[in-house]
Amino acid sequence: MNAPASPQQLSSFERAERQTQVARALEAVLPSHALLWNREDTTPYECDGLTAYRERPLVVALPETYAEVQAVLKACHALDVPVVARGAGTGLSGGAMPHKLGVSLSLAKFNKILKVDAASRTAVVQGGVRNLAISDAAAPFGLYYAPDPSSQIACTIGGNVAENSGGVHCLK
Repeated sequence: MNAPASPQQLSSFERAERQTQVARALEAVLPSHALLWNREDTTPYECDGLTAYRERPLVVALPETYAEVQAVLKACHALDVPVVARGAGTGLSGGAMPHKLGVSLSLAKFNKILKVDAASRTAVVQGGVRNLAISDAAAPFGLYYAPDPSSQIACTIGGNVAENSGGVHCLK
């Protein structure tokens, strides 16, 4: 996490200037399809499952590689831009709510199951893997992934860890 931006209020003009500055910096490290900053594109990222509170990020970054994530974080740090990581956005606590002067860093494309080891009862997965996909991958070995928040079809392992999510199967 980067240091938070100053709490000052920006005029619409100042916000647009800052948005342009941040978008240009990120354009240097991400392909154009991996950046969103138009209102219609960023609206889905204004909140997570806690829809009572909304804030539009300056930019949404959609990196596809670890190197791109590192580059985004370096660029944001250099500009003192706060970054809020986001997975599926199913959480109900506001954990993925963006900072109004920051970047929403979507990790949704990190969705690969790298390994399931039945003998050690472990799996190596990326943070964007859905809970249900982990259970599906473990099922052929007679195993299951215990945490099952009500949003298990859509929620991700990264969100489970970040939000300390569980579910009734954790009691089994």
